[in-house]
Amino acid sequence: MKAQNGHVVLSMLMGVIFILYFSMMLQTVPELSGQVPVENKTGNKIIMHTHSSINVTVNGDFLLVPNGIGINSTLWNDHSLDKFGTERKSTTFGTISPAMSPLHTHDSSGLIHVESTEYRNYTLGDFLNIWGLPLDGMKVNLITEGNSTENYANHTLKDMEKIVLKIED
Repeated sequence: MKAQNGHVVLSMLMGVIFILYFSMMLQTVPELSGQVPVENKTGNKIIMHTHSSINVTVNGDFLLVPNGIGINSTLWNDHSLDKFGTERKSTTFGTISPAMSPLHTHDSSGLIHVESTEYRNYTLGDFLNIWGLPLDGMKVNLITEGNSTENYANHTLKDMEKIVLKIED
């Protein structure tokens, strides 16, 4: 009987440890919880949080905006704005939450997240530089709010804005 009680207690203890570990993972890994780390290397909190939506076409064909721009190292080509983003964090269990550029994507919906430790004007050019989208020698046309311009790089991202970027050879 004592051995059976020991197994029950051990099973319960392992269950509690698993629940605590999983809840810690949810708090520290943004991909699992949908949360975003709120501090950067200087300890400053995220104070600017806006979203712009972008639709990109190349020679008339839809271009999928990748998941993880500014988060995934292969889609994070310009680090000049990193000081306004978030840092990598270690937890008690050794889990590391990813660093994020202040301009990034969480999925492939085309939603650009601006999450910054400083209020500033971020531009479409900033986002495209982080992404590393090669536009040299291409004709690029930006359409927003019914207006069209070729001066896409200097366009300031606005909250809830819908952007269409047409790229031609």
